[in-house]
Amino acid sequence: MRWRIEHLLVIIFTGLLGVFKFNFHELWKDEWQAWFDAKDMGLGEMLSFLNYEGHPALWYLYLKLFVPLQSFFEQDELIIQWAHLLLVLVSFYLLFVKLKTPLPIKILYAAGYFLFFEYGLINRAYVFVVLFAFLITYLIQSQKGKKNLLPISLFLICQTEVYGLIIAGALMVYLLYDTEMDLITSTKVQARNLVALAVGVLVFVITVFPRGNEDDFTRAYNQTGFSVESILKSFQGLQSNTFLIGITKDTAAQGYTTFGLVSSVVVFALIFLLFHKRRPILYSWLSGFLVFLFFASFIYTGGVRQWGMLLILFFCLVSLMHLKWERRCIYPLLIVAVFGVFSLVHGVRGLHYDLTGSFTNAKKTGLFLKEKVPIEVPIVGINKFENTPVIGYADRKFYSLPSGEPFSYFRWLEKVYIPSVQELKLFAQFKGVGGLVIVSPRKLEGQAFAELQLWQSFDQANFKQENYYVYSLPVR
Repeated sequence: MRWRIEHLLVIIFTGLLGVFKFNFHELWKDEWQAWFDAKDMGLGEMLSFLNYEGHPALWYLYLKLFVPLQSFFEQDELIIQWAHLLLVLVSFYLLFVKLKTPLPIKILYAAGYFLFFEYGLINRAYVFVVLFAFLITYLIQSQKGKKNLLPISLFLICQTEVYGLIIAGALMVYLLYDTEMDLITSTKVQARNLVALAVGVLVFVITVFPRGNEDDFTRAYNQTGFSVESILKSFQGLQSNTFLIGITKDTAAQGYTTFGLVSSVVVFALIFLLFHKRRPILYSWLSGFLVFLFFASFIYTGGVRQWGMLLILFFCLVSLMHLKWERRCIYPLLIVAVFGVFSLVHGVRGLHYDLTGSFTNAKKTGLFLKEKVPIEVPIVGINKFENTPVIGYADRKFYSLPSGEPFSYFRWLEKVYIPSVQELKLFAQFKGVGGLVIVSPRKLEGQAFAELQLWQSFDQANFKQENYYVYSLPVR
């Protein structure tokens, strides 16, 4: 009967997530950007573009498989959501059916903020990290890694996100230290795993290593500099802000506090106590955490979404402990459960906001333009980066100046160009139309833009703080 309960939970959680996805979730710029990269670029062009994205290829290649389905769906949004939900389904299956963790703990984490909201609701490549992290953990604990699936999984998780690469390295540390696992720790098998991991790292680096515009990339990836402050901020983000989420304010926005640092030390101590008797797990955890800390401190600070990847590694290592509902496991399970409760409470808050509030104003703006602006009237987007989600919902490309070319995706680090009214008029004349529509994420005010007529403002309170202002410019 047990397997039926677990399979039923997979269906229930995937179904609930689907309800939220298709009825309440509004896609934001990063979700649309990956889709436009896959849809509007050739394969070679897309792969050569990923150094600007800062993400490896797997998610983009996966989305490209779904591009032909456009003829069957009225909205691209549905394709993106279905493609992502399929991966969530597999992740939930691995979690509930395959991983060896007490069922209440699985339910607690599956319903929590990170698995359900950040990696389940939001359509991004992080779900691939979750999927392969769970798969690798299952292969390790079931000792089925002697076959090719483990090295293949180690390679593929390196093509998900940089955090997938770090998790792969940490789990490899576990494999190297756990000498009791005879079936998957033979020299030949370990060599195969190490080669797969090394090749995965190499392909990752080749894909995303910054090429061109070195000064811009340097500024983008080293915003905080090498300082004690950046280390403390990252430490608090990776500990208190992740495992006790909600107990402190957002570290990425507010910085670190004394309370936040103290609570982070408590988290670190609790996890150390949880793992210290299992040396392979402890070494895996410490190696993973230190690389996470280094990356967040000196390369890219990130935020809750990125820091939550450390919680995925934590859950995988907890699964490798094979905890059971026994007296000797009470304290370890209590520690794991406390972290899960904080995630659950914060997840309920996030879902409540998704139900009652607005995630972004991009959807309202895009649907307004789709309904009100004839296809022959050009729409000029000010700031490609901010306009990407509006383009997705408007279901049409915008134009950018000074090039005058249509666009859907943006180039990260590209400078924002604000055209003058005269340039806009010349563009309208070139297109042979009597007027333009202009979409800007900021108000275009002052004498220089006096001829623009504000048509509609979309600046209601929203989670992503994405506001849009639609202007018209009649050309006589």
